[in-house]
Amino acid sequence: MNDLNSKPFKEGLFTRNEVPELMGVRCRDCGRTAFPHRDLCIFCHGRDVEPVGLSRRGILHTYTVCRIPVPLLPVPYAVGYIDLPEGVRVFARLEGGEKGGLRTGMEMELTVGPIKTDRDGNEIVSYKFRPTTPS
Repeated sequence: MNDLNSKPFKEGLFTRNEVPELMGVRCRDCGRTAFPHRDLCIFCHGRDVEPVGLSRRGILHTYTVCRIPVPLLPVPYAVGYIDLPEGVRVFARLEGGEKGGLRTGMEMELTVGPIKTDRDGNEIVSYKFRPTTPS
């Protein structure tokens, strides 16, 4: 990833460190966690929330492989929902699904990388998930 010509999909969703992290929010009133970060708890509507980094690993809940082209987005690409240990379900682009490498229930890990190119030729980067590598 060329950081000089890359832009995040949306600021504040994830860190771009060597070990990336999704940024969620934990409510101090009800104790529940949500993603993405917001100033109001989506569960109890409390305003006493704090930013929190989320787990890098989760379980693939469901997915689909998209084969219909849209502007600036090469096909095929996979998207799906990842269940994190904090009780958060995250929608994300998935790596490894273009050739049938995904299955529901498999362990996935967070990565950050390009998801498309904008009209000026800049890489747009975002969080994605990929199957975990066996230890």
